[in-house]
Amino acid sequence: GQEEVQYKVFTEQFGVSDMAVRNWTNGPGFLTWSRGQNSHGNGIAGPLPRSFMRGQWTLQQQIMTRYRELGIAGHQPAFGGYAPWALAVAQNDTGKNGATRGKIGKDWDTAWIDGRDPLYTRVADAWMKQIIADFGTDHVWQMDAFFSNGTGWGADEPVAPTPPPPTAPCEWSAVHPGTYLKGCATASQASRNHNAGDPHAHSDIGARPPEKCPSFQTVAEAEAACVSDTYPSCSGITTRTSGVELRAGPAPILIGAGANESSYLILNAAACKGRAPPPPPDPVWLARGKAAYGAVARADGPTARWIYQGWTLYVRGDGLNPVGPTALSHLHGFSSAAPPGQFILLDMNKVGLGEWKEWDGQWGIPFIWTSLHVFGGNQGLKGNMSEINAIPFEAPPFTPAPPSYDPATVAVGVGYTPEGLDQNPAYYELLQEAAFKAAPEPNLTAWLGKRAHRRYGLPNDNADDVASAWADLGASVYSNDAGVHDGSGIGLMPAEGYPSWAGFSGQAPKPAACLIWRAWGSLLTAADRVATPRPETYTYDLVDTGREALSQLSIPVSLNFSGALQGHLSAARITETGGLYRQLLLDLDSLLVTHPSFLLGTWLASARALGGNGTDCNDTAIGDLACPDFMEWNARAQVTTWKPTVSPAKLSAGPIDYARKHWAGLVADYYAERVNQYTQQGLADATSGRPFDGATMQGRLAKLAFGWQTAFGNNYTTVPIGDAVAVSATLRQKYAHFFSTCP
Repeated sequence: GQEEVQYKVFTEQFGVSDMAVRNWTNGPGFLTWSRGQNSHGNGIAGPLPRSFMRGQWTLQQQIMTRYRELGIAGHQPAFGGYAPWALAVAQNDTGKNGATRGKIGKDWDTAWIDGRDPLYTRVADAWMKQIIADFGTDHVWQMDAFFSNGTGWGADEPVAPTPPPPTAPCEWSAVHPGTYLKGCATASQASRNHNAGDPHAHSDIGARPPEKCPSFQTVAEAEAACVSDTYPSCSGITTRTSGVELRAGPAPILIGAGANESSYLILNAAACKGRAPPPPPDPVWLARGKAAYGAVARADGPTARWIYQGWTLYVRGDGLNPVGPTALSHLHGFSSAAPPGQFILLDMNKVGLGEWKEWDGQWGIPFIWTSLHVFGGNQGLKGNMSEINAIPFEAPPFTPAPPSYDPATVAVGVGYTPEGLDQNPAYYELLQEAAFKAAPEPNLTAWLGKRAHRRYGLPNDNADDVASAWADLGASVYSNDAGVHDGSGIGLMPAEGYPSWAGFSGQAPKPAACLIWRAWGSLLTAADRVATPRPETYTYDLVDTGREALSQLSIPVSLNFSGALQGHLSAARITETGGLYRQLLLDLDSLLVTHPSFLLGTWLASARALGGNGTDCNDTAIGDLACPDFMEWNARAQVTTWKPTVSPAKLSAGPIDYARKHWAGLVADYYAERVNQYTQQGLADATSGRPFDGATMQGRLAKLAFGWQTAFGNNYTTVPIGDAVAVSATLRQKYAHFFSTCP
């Protein structure tokens, strides 16, 4: 309902025309990114129909009503400081101290309105009045894309450096035999992403490897290093047979009698280590923050909370990256604008490692720890479960607080923030459970096996094929992070950006690929024990594991084909490598179509249904459309070239394949056909004795994308076809020779 609110505010109160708002707001397939990152004004698959805005507004009212019945507080959007450029023009706010124009140069450009600009307050107040009138309030607000509110409007004022506090001599405890201190003390900013783990090895597969802490030969040397400025997070030392290590944990942890370790703790770390007080809030950021929170508080009262999207901590140059006193003063400018505890940061580390570590816990504000995990809804089994099992329980508050931590830095929740949730259910289930546990899961292998047996309707057995399959997955894909994008050769041509542990080494699958292949076989063997009709949970895991195994094979297969298109072209090699690649994709499609979770047809049917009986889906880049066709156009563009390819003569600027998916129909008709087009171009060039013609290939890709994105009507199945067990057995037999070197 956000778009309906902004439409009413902008058109009824600030003189913006209907088309200026609807062209500025991208199409329905891209609104998540429009809202969260302000990709408004980019002209992506719009203009947004009024029928859609009204429908979403009605749906949001139903959602908020149901939330409140269940006792859930809904987070609503406040004004983030961005609007159509036409608003700034209509309000005469385009001068030196007015709104800053975006970079597109179109009539539907974005106007960035500085929080110190009186126009910001006028728009924000009107926005808050309208949204509360429409939806009520649960007193929780987000201003996604407010970020630094950086506009180029005026210069930041310098903040005076904070002098270091006086220090007292460090006092050491007596020895604590049979104990260790958790977490390695670190010396450099680059290493702080990993400084809170347990340096002790775990026996459970999927556990984090032991960390290498700074080590010295004697207790005296270690103590001297620990109290120095080189290791600000050091709170004590642990003696081991390999040396005396610097640690960051706040209290000794008992190992047991006879353990060959002992610990010493600094008793007055806060005083002797001299943690510098936080810098004062930056005055410009404070003014911007007061404008933002002030509009919320005027409409909703002083108990309103501001949830701040922590993705901005990753964006270099926006004022909160790189980490340091200046960035901290900026962040405190925002947080100080709200009453203590009412500004809550979403810690959006890509793989859940925790931004609070990168900042040495100096925020001095409450935060919600999350794992972002995936971009664009990409598929692929992945996620270091050992990390997400442990980190929620390592987060502050600490008692006592180590020297580098601000005691006001407190974790108040856990969660996840992926761009698409329909993948890796085991990963998210484990993460969710952290909110209801007092300690990490003691044995992840057992947890995975028990979960799978319950999921398939089987009695728990830690030695059967199901347990074996999930032990192998736990030791491979769920012991590693793989980045936020799928780097396989399924949705990319060729594979790129895949993790070092994935794929093959030469002609041999790497250990992780072997474990995935074996897990698929174990799940297949278990089929006879699963009651028929087999539950979708079992067939989902069978298909998903098989999909991952073939995805691993697609890495070398796609690279071999790409290599055949470089240098001197051989028709025979292009035919062989391209034929294998295309057939692999077609075979994968035959597996995906056996389960409802991997069907392109469902995605397109849902999009068409969203169009309903609307008749206002006009003036698009490809002409006037029936609303079901308009919605399907958005859905098809999102999963292929992102920004639609609006001409068969020119490929979209993308980002191409950003939201790639492993879906039946998409794999066969788009990805496999793309390989076919590369093959045909390569063969034509080989016959002519010339290098591969990349420019002509771009034309082929444009024609493919335009034709596929505008093939309206959804002729793809919305129900599964075939038997997942039978297809898995056939494909395992067909591709077994590629995995013959696996143990």
